[in-house]
Amino acid sequence: MVTLLRGTLRPLRLFRALPGPAADAPLRTASHGAGLLYPEHIPTSLLQKVLLTAGSAGMALYNPYRHDMVAVLGETTGCYALKILRDQMKRDPEGAQILQERPRISLSTLDLDKLQSLPEGSLGQGLPRYPGTHPIRGR
Repeated sequence: MVTLLRGTLRPLRLFRALPGPAADAPLRTASHGAGLLYPEHIPTSLLQKVLLTAGSAGMALYNPYRHDMVAVLGETTGCYALKILRDQMKRDPEGAQILQERPRISLSTLDLDKLQSLPEGSLGQGLPRYPGTHPIRGR
């Protein structure tokens, strides 16, 4: 979908905030420039982000089983949501403390007995059961 939109929106380069890859460079090899998040990152303009956000949100609402559209929506809006969350945490004393201390949370640092005593259906109550049913592997 991104490749299709990229080709369609190429004439609208004047709206781009960042310079695009060279026209003769293959799509994936032109991704090692400034402002890229990772080696395979394809920079998108604000207009492209708006179109991807609207399209993926519409499809995700129409058919929530379209996990690809839910993922696209998360990719296009996640950065803004995280910035808002960080700013809210900075304004809250407890949030600011968490941001400053940056604690590591693992099963060894949690009080599993206390978590299991929380109300049924709460995140804390379900957390101790999650690793047993969904193995978590590091990279």
